[in-house]
Amino acid sequence: MFKALDLIKSGDLAIDLGTANSLVYLKGEGIVVNEPSVVALCAGGGRKTVQAVGFDAKQMMGRTPSHIETIRPVRDGMVANFEVAAEMVRMLIRRARRGRGIFNPKVVVGVPAGATGVERQAVTDICLNAGARQVDMVVEPMAAAIGAGLPLDRPAGSMVIDIGGGTTEVAMVSMWGVVHARSARVGGDKIDAAIVDHMRREHDLVIGEGAAERIKMQIGAAKAPADGEGASMDVYCQDARRLASRQVRLTTREVAEAIAEPVQAIVDTVAEALKSAPSELTADVAAQGVFLTGGGALLRSLDERIADAIDLPVTVADNPLACVALGCGKVLDTQGWREALA
Repeated sequence: MFKALDLIKSGDLAIDLGTANSLVYLKGEGIVVNEPSVVALCAGGGRKTVQAVGFDAKQMMGRTPSHIETIRPVRDGMVANFEVAAEMVRMLIRRARRGRGIFNPKVVVGVPAGATGVERQAVTDICLNAGARQVDMVVEPMAAAIGAGLPLDRPAGSMVIDIGGGTTEVAMVSMWGVVHARSARVGGDKIDAAIVDHMRREHDLVIGEGAAERIKMQIGAAKAPADGEGASMDVYCQDARRLASRQVRLTTREVAEAIAEPVQAIVDTVAEALKSAPSELTADVAAQGVFLTGGGALLRSLDERIADAIDLPVTVADNPLACVALGCGKVLDTQGWREALA
């Protein structure tokens, strides 16, 4: 009897339902699933069924026949397609508890600080439809701060910048709560889109989201190198005017110039949050610096770019992509973190 109860309890989950990636934290074990937030649907017999989720679905993007389409059900940090998002969460939960015989887990899930009541209810309903027995929420900047190991149990402000695929959230947290926050609908997706636009505008070439993401990850940077062109890579693209494909060589300098607009939007959001914050909080932040989390934190030189703009030290958290999931996991694991629940 007690072993069965322990098994059910150990199956509780924390989820970071992200625009670009979704992570699942299993109580007592850590992060067990980290997959792209992509679903492939197959049309047949008058209805659509799930063909693949995660990495398998992402590999299909731009490569599918007409009866298969790939969907990203989360956009700008919030649910864009309820039914597909629910199916994706159901599949991710199933993968997280594979072979463990666990059912109806309790779920702690991160939500944007600016999410409306309707948007929060949508996330709750998705988790319940996916098999959760109870759903608790943590605002993502708070979860990121917990996951990054920031001190939250004392009356001193900490500043965290969480840059995801769809949103950038800047928050000052203290005493288990978000005291001041700013958000903008700009993140990794807008950076990828800027690369796509640049390739068409400057080279008359067409690339997809996946190619733009690879360019960003391999040679992208938030500011151009001080000397020279930096790293380079060859990209095969479809000519916008002809059916043939051709090769173009890109450099870090060119990519940095291509993504300057969304990067500046991120920097402006941080600067505005700092400028409008209470003076007591800005003094605390000046004393201990700023912490950068989320997948966007992995963009080269972004910490330097932000530090130059606000004249404060900026530190990239350890494993920034996982901070929200780890923070939600700590709330799930430890009774003492329950004050952080939204």
